[in-house]
Amino acid sequence: MFTKCVSDQTKKRESIAGKVTASQRDTVEFSQFAGAAVCAKCHASIVNDYAHTAHFLSSQPASDSSIKGSFKKGQNSFKYDFDKIVSLEKQNNSFYQTYYYHGKKVVKRRFDIVIGSGTKGQTYLSWLDAHLIELPVSYFTQVHQWANSPGYPLSPIIFNRPVTTRCLECHSTYAGTINYHPDIPPVFDSTKMLLTIGCEKCHGPAAKHVAYQLQNPGGTTAKLIINPTKLSRQLALDVCGLCHSGRLEEKSAPFQFTPGKSLSNYFQISDAAKRTGVMDVHGNQLGILSLSKCFRISKTMTCLTCHAPHKNERNNTATFSQRCISCHSDQHKTIEGVSNDMLINNCIDCHMPLQESTSISFLLQGKEQPVNATMRTHFIKVYNDETKKFIEHNASSQKKKS
Repeated sequence: MFTKCVSDQTKKRESIAGKVTASQRDTVEFSQFAGAAVCAKCHASIVNDYAHTAHFLSSQPASDSSIKGSFKKGQNSFKYDFDKIVSLEKQNNSFYQTYYYHGKKVVKRRFDIVIGSGTKGQTYLSWLDAHLIELPVSYFTQVHQWANSPGYPLSPIIFNRPVTTRCLECHSTYAGTINYHPDIPPVFDSTKMLLTIGCEKCHGPAAKHVAYQLQNPGGTTAKLIINPTKLSRQLALDVCGLCHSGRLEEKSAPFQFTPGKSLSNYFQISDAAKRTGVMDVHGNQLGILSLSKCFRISKTMTCLTCHAPHKNERNNTATFSQRCISCHSDQHKTIEGVSNDMLINNCIDCHMPLQESTSISFLLQGKEQPVNATMRTHFIKVYNDETKKFIEHNASSQKKKS
């Protein structure tokens, strides 16, 4: 889902002239991708499982099934002021955000692309010629309401906020551009766009792999494709780090980083991130994890140590806890007041509790202060207050059962 980085990234950035290294001259192009549907022909079970994950649902065409918010009368508007209203409207098979001032229509834009799986929320994009713009009203799942888009001004109500390539690098597989220059809003080629965070985001462009395997159907070893589990620790972390290591600035043209390459050749930490030093629970999971003792003392721990990326395991604390226990089997054999079942099935609430994100915050209708979305922190440590809550909740549950 879009965050305040959208507006930051639209500001003038350094020219990329002269920064492309020799390893980057092998340009990544749309023709090199096969698409998830082609992957499914040989990997149907994996693709079917993956289709239910938040990654896969991170960007989709706008439709009845992909938009989470309601278009029912009485639930389909966001009132900025008594005379300024954005109405969420469905007409035939299309959806629109329409701004009314004193009851008169000012501007109307169509929902074209949904950004965000809806787990935390969604933001919506609209085509304006060959540009993509972010619409002013988003959906906040935590309260099941339409809300002002994160970082969006309350006044004036605008319908021309440009979407950057950096945003789509984290929410899609590939988006082709025309005459790209980092100092101006990008012109996208809608015919060269792969929505969803698809198979090739983590495994690399697969057209050559598909062609080879079709020509060699008896081969038992995959060729011309990346398996992140076979990469060095740093390169494996870089695959996830593209989208989960905080605010990054491009050092090259967009969509040129692919798995197996070094992320530092393509991106650098943004000046804003350097100044503030803030590591939010959204968007910088890798940066936060790297502070954890678990990560620092391990020589092999990566994101894949705990996450099975092809499956939707969200909120499955027992599964994640078993992965904790695989390395920490001697810890916490007993805790006074906590049942053994609770102990072995939920390491997460005590050691990776939910925390508020400052980068995913929504202003709700009629409110003066935004509401922050909550997410699991990846700073693994002892949280005394959360542990106390966990023990008290467990004791209360046991009392009710007895």
